[in-house]
Amino acid sequence: MTSSLRRFALECAVVLAAAVLSGCGAGDGSKEYEAARAAYAVRDFRKAEKFLSESIRLAPRNADALVLAARVKIDLGEMAEATDYVEKAKSIAGGDADVRMLDAYVAYYAQEYARAIKTFEGISADATLDAKIRSQALSGVGVVEMARNEIDLARIAFLKAARVDRRNPAAWYHLGQLYHRLGYSEAALEQFDIFVRLEDTASKRVQDVQRTVIPRIKDEIARQAAERPGASTRDSSASGRSIAEAESAWKKGQYKTAKTAYLAAYASDPLSYPAALGVAKAMEKTDATAEGQKKTFEYLKAACSLRPSAISTFLKTGDLAMKLGHYATAVEIYSRALAADPSNFMIVDGLIRALRKAGGADRAKTASAYQAYRDLITKKR
Repeated sequence: MTSSLRRFALECAVVLAAAVLSGCGAGDGSKEYEAARAAYAVRDFRKAEKFLSESIRLAPRNADALVLAARVKIDLGEMAEATDYVEKAKSIAGGDADVRMLDAYVAYYAQEYARAIKTFEGISADATLDAKIRSQALSGVGVVEMARNEIDLARIAFLKAARVDRRNPAAWYHLGQLYHRLGYSEAALEQFDIFVRLEDTASKRVQDVQRTVIPRIKDEIARQAAERPGASTRDSSASGRSIAEAESAWKKGQYKTAKTAYLAAYASDPLSYPAALGVAKAMEKTDATAEGQKKTFEYLKAACSLRPSAISTFLKTGDLAMKLGHYATAVEIYSRALAADPSNFMIVDGLIRALRKAGGADRAKTASAYQAYRDLITKKR
């Protein structure tokens, strides 16, 4: 069993408040169960397994002990035994959220993805449950969708999970993984930073993210910037002077002069967001031809790549992409913007429009999923 599966088991197999056991006393397995819980807390799985075996022998219908035994077996990678314990727990307390969560995880491991998603979604929709549990179930949906390579559906699930419980570290961690996979380096870095702040600092996953994942992403961002044409000879001072000249000309209505100055600023520093955006707005003002719009679009895309958090620029770029008929490009632009601001309904609207214009059954399905998410984020809490 891989370490990622074991970590996922810990996220999904959440034990709710311990059930009140009737008739507790000597020889009823409660002492052994508590000892198992203590061993599990320090991740001594074999010791926990030993105590649980005795506890279940003495009290075979203790659903809490069966659930914990399943968790131990999952952590040990012994899925057949875990499944057996889950089935026994289901026969006693199948409606309990912790049992249902474990059942969904077992289905996931068995690659019964449809059943896993249905179970996780049932938990997430149960209004009687705590937000923390519902959020973790949504994280489970996202992980299963990732396994099915349904990236947009996974993303929506993780965004929903974070919306239900912003302190759910699993939602942020998996969203970081998803964005890194898509190449949204800055967005991935932000999600991982949030995850580290929320998760237990002693966690192996936190240590891996801090020591390996975050430094690697920062190196990727720096390398991408250094590899831009002209980056090695950039002159930010000269660029700043040209921008000042351009802005002065712009205020006087001298748009062609401003365009020339903005172009000089961008040539001096191809990593300057103000310069790239300035060229775009000057192009738009001075050349309304089809060729001029194409040039404006290219500089807007450059500006977006230089500042992934510039939502207004992304919206403008997406709208122009739609106008030019570049629907697939518009999908990517709005998708990147959503990574920066997941609660912005204008971005979601743009993404939905672009997906529908791009055409195809898969895109229509994805557009519908984003529409449901859009309806969610505009509801009053």
